[in-house]
Amino acid sequence: MRPMRQPYVNRRQEPAVWFLGALTLVKSTGESTNGAFGLIEQLIPGGFASPYHIHHLEDEAFYVLEGEAMFVCDGKWLKAGPGAYVFGPREIPHGFKIESTTPARILVLCAPAGFERFVIEMSEPATELTLPPPAQPDMTKLMALAAKYKIDILGPLPEHAGVVGSEVKTDNEVIESVRAAHIAALNARDAEAWVGVFTEGAIQMPPNAPANVGKASIRSWAQAFLHAFRVKFALSVTELQVAGHQAFESGAYTITLTPDAEGQTIQDSGKYITVYQRLPTGGWAVARDIWNSDQPLPGIR
Repeated sequence: MRPMRQPYVNRRQEPAVWFLGALTLVKSTGESTNGAFGLIEQLIPGGFASPYHIHHLEDEAFYVLEGEAMFVCDGKWLKAGPGAYVFGPREIPHGFKIESTTPARILVLCAPAGFERFVIEMSEPATELTLPPPAQPDMTKLMALAAKYKIDILGPLPEHAGVVGSEVKTDNEVIESVRAAHIAALNARDAEAWVGVFTEGAIQMPPNAPANVGKASIRSWAQAFLHAFRVKFALSVTELQVAGHQAFESGAYTITLTPDAEGQTIQDSGKYITVYQRLPTGGWAVARDIWNSDQPLPGIR
């Protein structure tokens, strides 16, 4: 027979522990919630960064009480200040960094219970309700306990792609910067910068030519194209939709090509579709790029 849950009160005066540089109060454990969840409160020093990690047994939720933090979940960075709630599902890599120079205070709830036991085993009793003296964690112990509690430590947090200082750009703003780099590269005849906006497995589909599959193929085509022409290129975006790890953009282009060798200047306009892919770092790059002319084929009106 499952035991009945009992009312339970835990006050700030309860014994605290020092966990990975943070003052930690274990507010509830599986013993007090019948295994439903564990809840801890942490005072975390400014600049602290957790490892990038995966929980296999529990979901993790964060509620920021004080300070500023950046959370990364599945490569996407999120900024969180006082009153913000962040959910880190199990089986999804995540982590966080304290962006404020002053300590942050955060509530961490994990369901079902269990993670709080990891915290307790990795901690030492706090001699006072302050941050502990700076110290390097015992990595051997950390990795062993992580394995015991089915937590994968993946390494340091990914880069803050899409973040300028403490300012987080939206997905649309990051994509706009990729698009601007794409346009600038063509107009500057910079093949490497043009190739740089694509993913490794990108496919480029120029008109009247075979598809270029992968960066090496795109590079060869771009070098030949920009070696032959001076370019004046512009895009007009009609639609941009972000859907999870992909974004879809359509619009119109205009281009003027002036050959380096003798020949007439070519002016063209048409439409395009670009598919962007979210990168593991949280940034965006072009995964598919297709465009075709509005000009009729010779002999067709």
